Amino acid sequence: MIYDLRFKIKTKILLFVLLSLFINLKSLFLNPGLVFAQEVSLSISPPLTEIAIRPGKSINQTITVRNDGVPVTVVARIVPFVPLDTSGHVELIEDQTSIETFSSWFYFDPRPTSLGANESHQYIIKISPPESAELRDYYFTFIIEVQNNNNLGVGVNNTQSQARIGANILLTATKDGNPQKKVSIVKFAAPSLIDSFSGFSYQVILSNSGGGFFKPIGKITVDQIFGTTTTFNLAPLNVLVGSEREIGCLDGQEIIPCKLPGKFLIGIYRANLSFTVDGVGESHEKQIYTVAFPFTILLGLITIAVTYGIIRRLNPQ
Repeated sequence: MIYDLRFKIKTKILLFVLLSLFINLKSLFLNPGLVFAQEVSLSISPPLTEIAIRPGKSINQTITVRNDGVPVTVVARIVPFVPLDTSGHVELIEDQTSIETFSSWFYFDPRPTSLGANESHQYIIKISPPESAELRDYYFTFIIEVQNNNNLGVGVNNTQSQARIGANILLTATKDGNPQKKVSIVKFAAPSLIDSFSGFSYQVILSNSGGGFFKPIGKITVDQIFGTTTTFNLAPLNVLVGSEREIGCLDGQEIIPCKLPGKFLIGIYRANLSFTVDGVGESHEKQIYTVAFPFTILLGLITIAVTYGIIRRLNPQ
């Protein structure tokens, strides 16, 4: 009797589970948008614009936005930014006072724009700093923001209303197109002593205390005393005015750490950092040394010798 009751309960539970599964599958096929959130996918080009302009003059810049996701409505605006850290991150200055200070410098169509799937839109921006503009660098981000669109349906990811993408504009106000650029080597470093199996990287940090942004063009040359030579090309990253920037190295088009290749290093390694500002002018250089020694092997040999000595003492012949 007890067995029969248990069997009936299990049967009812199984039928309930199957019925629930059927209802969920039916909902899935009838309303796929309720389950699979659609995504917003925007791209912008060019991602970076560098402009040197005389105050009082104007120039046009075209920025293209492409939508590879669901249909959206976007709106554009321009805000200033400042450098944030040595990794190249920036901080947008989005208070209304800062935005209005430079609003007369830029003219473009600010009206909301509808972008269907796989559609693009070109923004033509007229850039015209006033004659009274101070001769220095100004940094801006052209931001494209997705507006909330209730026509997209329930299946659209609700984070879309906050989705935005930006393109940076580095503007140098200058009369002769040649602002003063001043670089300092804040750090060129590597371990002074390493184990032969550990490997190591070189770290380069540059600062800009001049009147215009620049790119370092140069290399790190590493000579193993009485051995091989390895050359790293520096990544030509922008160092903005009043900031410090860590500079990586290039592997083709990819930016990578400046890590010395090889699984086993031994000897003295002399590294020479050498670069110019934007590829012109005087060369800036600094030299450091690293000694690689097989401490792991030495420790292993010492351990073997000590162990052998202890065994000899415990088992005299």
